[in-house]
Amino acid sequence: MRLRTKLTLLALAVSALPVAIAGYSSLRIGQGALRGALEQNELTVAKQVAGYASSHVDNILSMLRVDARILDLTRSAQNEPPSAQALNQVLWLVYHQNDDFCAVAMFDEHGALIGKPASLEDPGRYESLKNHEPMRPTDVEGVGLMAPLGAALSAGQGIGPIFLGGPLRLPHVVLAVAFDPSYGGGKRILAAEVSLKRLANYVASLSTPDIDVKLLDGRGRLFAAGSIPRVEKLEAQRLPGAREGELPPSEIVAEYVNGNRHLIGAYAPVAPWGLGAVVDRTVSDALRPVALIRWATLFWMVVSIVVGSLAAWMFARRLSDRVAALAAGSKQIAAGNLETRIVQDGSDELSNLATSFNQMAIGLDGARKKITQQTNEIMAWNQTLEKRVEDKTAELRQAQDLLLRSRSLSALGELGAGVAHEINNPLTGALGIVQLLLADLPGGHPALPLLQDLEREALRIRKIVQNMLRLAQRQSGTDTAPIELHRALDDAIELCGPSDLSGAGIEVIRRYEPAPPVRASATQLEEAFIQLIQNARSAMLGQRGGKVTLEIKAIENKLVRVTVADTGAGISAENLPRIFDPFFTTKTSDRSGSGLGLSFVHRIIEDNGGTIQVESTPGSGTKFVLTFPADAGKAHRA
Repeated sequence: MRLRTKLTLLALAVSALPVAIAGYSSLRIGQGALRGALEQNELTVAKQVAGYASSHVDNILSMLRVDARILDLTRSAQNEPPSAQALNQVLWLVYHQNDDFCAVAMFDEHGALIGKPASLEDPGRYESLKNHEPMRPTDVEGVGLMAPLGAALSAGQGIGPIFLGGPLRLPHVVLAVAFDPSYGGGKRILAAEVSLKRLANYVASLSTPDIDVKLLDGRGRLFAAGSIPRVEKLEAQRLPGAREGELPPSEIVAEYVNGNRHLIGAYAPVAPWGLGAVVDRTVSDALRPVALIRWATLFWMVVSIVVGSLAAWMFARRLSDRVAALAAGSKQIAAGNLETRIVQDGSDELSNLATSFNQMAIGLDGARKKITQQTNEIMAWNQTLEKRVEDKTAELRQAQDLLLRSRSLSALGELGAGVAHEINNPLTGALGIVQLLLADLPGGHPALPLLQDLEREALRIRKIVQNMLRLAQRQSGTDTAPIELHRALDDAIELCGPSDLSGAGIEVIRRYEPAPPVRASATQLEEAFIQLIQNARSAMLGQRGGKVTLEIKAIENKLVRVTVADTGAGISAENLPRIFDPFFTTKTSDRSGSGLGLSFVHRIIEDNGGTIQVESTPGSGTKFVLTFPADAGKAHRA
């Protein structure tokens, strides 16, 4: 290396190196101090949020424990339980005490509901209750399903999983306390479905445009955040020190990546309720003051480089050709020609710079390929999203059809009850006269066949009238009990006559999976199953035998699904929406059918808390899918 080169390098080093070292040192010191203060502040806020959330849950549980003692004050006698009216007044008293209560219910130690839960479908009608969230009857059923009955019985109190509940689909949680009433009869559990809007408002009040405060449930799902006015879906968040879908075991402050955001965040657990509080901000926002120091350092470094460059200007012309080659290569790369490579000449700094340019070109080429791949993946995901939207739309339409069908059956049943009452009286008199005439006429009388036809048609009318009366009457709740569906199906097969089915060439296939019991009337369900099996048999009469498949399957230990499928002629697309309509039948050759069979099945399934759906392909067969909620007490202990 020549002396002039050494002097040029020495001048540049003397002018730029001290400034660079001082700027880098101050930058690191300032960044470290600022980061330490930010992390401590974030951890303090996270602890504050965790303490508030824990205190909020504790206050509600304490309120429920105090309210549970009121039950003993409502007894009419010392050893007698409170009346149903008194129990209802207690539940409404609890409901009035906190605007966060959406519904209040009481259960026995077996998980059975005691009394009617306290809730309002339109609380806005009452000035003192207008801050409560509305709850439909179907939403109130979630109190039993989501209540932590097992935890309350074992520990005296419990908190259920967080879910989106109510017609507003806001984050809710069910809190429960267990207590022993003085009148005996086993433990009771007072449960309240609580809206988490108060915690969401508190989190929003602490958040700023730069700082985001969040609350997560035990599965790491976000249910409140200052940056999100309303959580539409409970999604798992990735946190440092834990896998996705889990919370860290203790307090932690770390730098991490969530999605495409580079964050500095602090986490504090909400003890002992299994929740977590997170306070985070982007690294760029947190370290913005350090950028001022960086720019000042760069400015003085540039000044020093310029001064040193003036001293070394005499050596620049000799190096201009190599610099021009580097400039031309960089322009090609900037224009998008990433295949360009700069020729390396020598082993000095310019050669290293050429190597860096070549490595940069290789990296940019790989990044462009990766971006193209990600773009294609996003386009494919958009197509999948459209399909999911279509599927959800179809489910909503199906639910609307079920609701309209239920209302139609109810209206027609009430109308039928009135008509049946008016027909039954004159029909009984007419049938009695015909039967008396049949008893008096000799065997060969020419009017005998006509009277027999009259008797047969009158009996058929009376059967239709009785069926219309049954369609108008709801019988759910009279003899309901936890039943095993596989026994009800087997009893239905026995009542249909296995030998008759086998003689008709019909094979019965049973596919029963372990499933929890359901609360329903065994007699009514057997009637529904018999009707479905008889319909399947009728559908296969015109062919050489067939198969009837009976399936039972549990869905997340909360629902039980029963499937009755046949390989008969199927139902045409235009008749499928009408098969549950009263008096609709496709059996034109069989006058014994009144068209009320499937209407009874629909009413029975609906009265016992279930739903029924049908799928059919002409020529391939028909499948009825019945879905029942699992018995609440059994499901929680399963």
